[in-house]
Amino acid sequence: MPKQRNKARRVLGGTALMLGFVALVLIVLVRQAGEWGVPYFSFTSAHGSPCRNDLTGYTCDPLTLADVEFFGDVDLPDDTRVLAGSYRATHDYQLSAQLRVPKASADRAWKQLRVAYGPCRDGASSPLQTGGVSRVCIMASVNGADETGQLPSRLFSVGTGLVKTGDRVIGISIRSR
Repeated sequence: MPKQRNKARRVLGGTALMLGFVALVLIVLVRQAGEWGVPYFSFTSAHGSPCRNDLTGYTCDPLTLADVEFFGDVDLPDDTRVLAGSYRATHDYQLSAQLRVPKASADRAWKQLRVAYGPCRDGASSPLQTGGVSRVCIMASVNGADETGQLPSRLFSVGTGLVKTGDRVIGISIRSR
């Protein structure tokens, strides 16, 4: 009888060890599946935004300021608040964000926007709701070829202005061509 009990203990011990190993592997797979691009699994972007895969790409929503700066190729003051933002990547990409910069950093943000996106353009459509906003500026890519004959790789429209408190509001819309 003791031999049978020892054999049963070894079998149960081996089964428990195997189940533990399988559970550990499943936990690792589920945690990493989003980063590997498995559809319908979530992951966190390199800049801290929550993202989710689907069959054709992934969507990050809401965005951190670091992701807005990374995807938008712009450097903004650290006290900038992201009011809303999303990034969608498939074979193309699309960024949309609404930001607010406190009065103390508004001028610095204005200068950074001009460096990143160029001069204000008349007649361009704005991704920013301009009601109650003064000194509105719309910076937009030109849809045609540049001086070298090359089409731009991305199309953007960035609207900015000041609200009554002196804060700068910014609307960004960027998509690949």
